[in-house]
Amino acid sequence: MKKVFIVLLVLCSFSSIAQTKYQKDFDYLWSMFDGFYAYFDQKQTNWDEVKKIYQKEVENVSDDSQFIRLVENITYELYDPHTGINRNLKSSFRLIPTSTDAWIKIKEGKYYIADIRSGFEIEETGLKVGDELLRINNRKIEDLVEEVLPKSIKNPKDDVKEFFANLWFAGKHNEERVILVLENGKEKEYKLNKPTTSKKEEGTLSSKIIKGNIGYIKLNNSLGNNEVIKAFPKKVDEFRDTKAVIVDLRDTPSGGNAEVAKSIMGKFISETIPYQKHERVSLEREFGIKRSWIELLTPLKNPYKKPVIVLAGRWTGSVGEAIAQGFDNIKSATVVGTEMAKLLGAIECDRLPNTKINLCFPVEKLFHPNGTPREKFIPKIHTKTSEETYKKAIQIINE
Repeated sequence: MKKVFIVLLVLCSFSSIAQTKYQKDFDYLWSMFDGFYAYFDQKQTNWDEVKKIYQKEVENVSDDSQFIRLVENITYELYDPHTGINRNLKSSFRLIPTSTDAWIKIKEGKYYIADIRSGFEIEETGLKVGDELLRINNRKIEDLVEEVLPKSIKNPKDDVKEFFANLWFAGKHNEERVILVLENGKEKEYKLNKPTTSKKEEGTLSSKIIKGNIGYIKLNNSLGNNEVIKAFPKKVDEFRDTKAVIVDLRDTPSGGNAEVAKSIMGKFISETIPYQKHERVSLEREFGIKRSWIELLTPLKNPYKKPVIVLAGRWTGSVGEAIAQGFDNIKSATVVGTEMAKLLGAIECDRLPNTKINLCFPVEKLFHPNGTPREKFIPKIHTKTSEETYKKAIQIINE
């Protein structure tokens, strides 16, 4: 009897330690976002209610897998694709926009494919822009979205629902996707693998001279790769005798860093100009004093002075969006494209002290020098699809 009691006491002690571990990280997470998350003013989220809701759930967490799922669900309360963690489960959703191959929008209560990702296998399936999305894996899209909507939000608006519709279309790591759409009045079913490129682009960038003596440079989701800092200006120098240069940012969903951004934009200016405005929200929240500043863009050697056309789209994310917006302030540049990924602000990352889960989320708001929030920036030449964007760029140059 005594031995049994000792075993039970040890088991209870381990359980208590586990609960304390997850409780401490939950408290740390909530307070971290409460103090530093920059975009509560744009969200329907009730962050105080989030704490009450998930406190009940954290008390039942007994292992790291359960806690990872809990953290995922908490971050989904913000329906913010620029917020995420560095771990996932096999049953976790893929990342958006990085791991998506189509973009879903709501119109009059129905879900539609608004764009298809260029260079991905989905282009070969027959799915079309404008198809109405009915079911994913034999379940109605409306039911799937309803199942995962934030618990702290009453009467969620379309932008909330679109976030989760895009999560479902991207799918889960351990599932293939069966998509049912309404196309020209007829239901059609498509089986999709995980979002995959149709051919892998080699290197940090791809380049060529296309018809009409136009230089073309495509960034291969490489805005976080410092190799671009030397490679991009060198490639522009090679194109110095072209009629114009196209800079293609349509496949840059995963963000990057400011040094790479400036090595791209700096090649097309001859004097220092404003790049973007920063606003540190947490300082105003704590002290009532707003801190904001303008970041400058400095020219590089041998700037290219002829026209530059910049292509942007749904898979232009974060630093890619900043570059597109920065080019809008350059006289020789024209930005062409659809709405972009609308990833909010500049992110920072912090690690939960006990589980060591790393969380990244926006802590600074970012703006065009003219005051337009980055996430609301729309290219001057506005197109509807990625395919139309490229055609429009060629038309502009030829005219």
